[in-house]
Parts: sequence; C-alpha cells; structure tokens
Amino acid sequence: MRNKFILLFILGNIGLSYSQTNFQWEKIDSVNKSKAQIYSDTKMFIAEVWKSANTVIQNDDKESGLILVKGSTVKSCFFMLNNHDLIYSYTVKFSMKDKKYRIQICDVINTSHTCRGNVWKTVNPVDNFEGDPNLGKNVGNNTFNSIKSELQQLFDTYVEYIKKPGPSAGEW
Repeated sequence: MRNKFILLFILGNIGLSYSQTNFQWEKIDSVNKSKAQIYSDTKMFIAEVWKSANTVIQNDDKESGLILVKGSTVKSCFFMLNNHDLIYSYTVKFSMKDKKYRIQICDVINTSHTCRGNVWKTVNPVDNFEGDPNLGKNVGNNTFNSIKSELQQLFDTYVEYIKKPGPSAGEW
C-alpha cells in the first residue's frame, strides 16, 4: 500500500513538473544599483530593443518602480504552398527597488493568423500549445518554439544588460 502512494506521489510530481499551462518567464535578482539606476537602465533597454518604446510602454511608474510593456512578434511560415503570418503578443513587466529587480514575461497569445490576405480564427492563449489547428502540428510547434526562443533571448539579454555597470559621471 505504501509503495502505491509513493508511486502516485512520484507520478504526480513528474506530471506537475512537465506540464505548463502558461508560458511565462520570471527572474528576481540583486544588483548593486539604486532603484533610479535600475529604472534608467531599464528604460534604455526598452528603447534599444523595441522600435518604438513609447508605443509599447503601457504603464511607466517611476515612483513605484514598475514598467509594463506590451510587445508583439510576427512569425511567418510556409505550409500547404502558402505563406502564413502569425502575430503573437506578450507582456513584459519590469519591477525594481534598491539593489533588486524583477522581470516577468507572460500572457503569450496568438492574436492573428493570416494567409493570402484572409484572417483565420486565432488560436487564443498559448496554454497547452499543440500547434495551430490551421497548420500542421509540426509547423505550429516549430513556429511556437521559435517564439519561445525569441522571448528567452529577450529575457536573457535584459538580465545581462541590467548587470552591466552604468557610466560614471563625466564618462562618454
């Protein structure tokens, strides 16, 4: 009887560790910078990464140390002799306080799928993604893996960027 409980416990934990209902990234870390320095560096990062920083910033509260960015990415793929364009939106939350920052990337949603000018029904949130039903499973998975890779790169780039020391006074 005890072995059955242990087996159920192990199987339950394996299922929990490999099932993911929302693709989301989060990191909380310390850095030897003031809240103002982290805020300034984060604003510079946003300006360098997104083409139009003012367009993507949805909330910018320096006092509370929060910047909310709504971004999107377009992925094109070739399937059944047609080009398909899929637009995915996502949210990036930057939080900061003295000597500490947090970055979160969440709410990855397929907002549009077009093929030859026709808009197809969207896939909705990317929970339990198994491929766009309008594409084959392999093409859909490859497209989403590309998006996951792009968001992971964004995440990693910010973590490295925020660790860099800022310029000292008078340095150009």
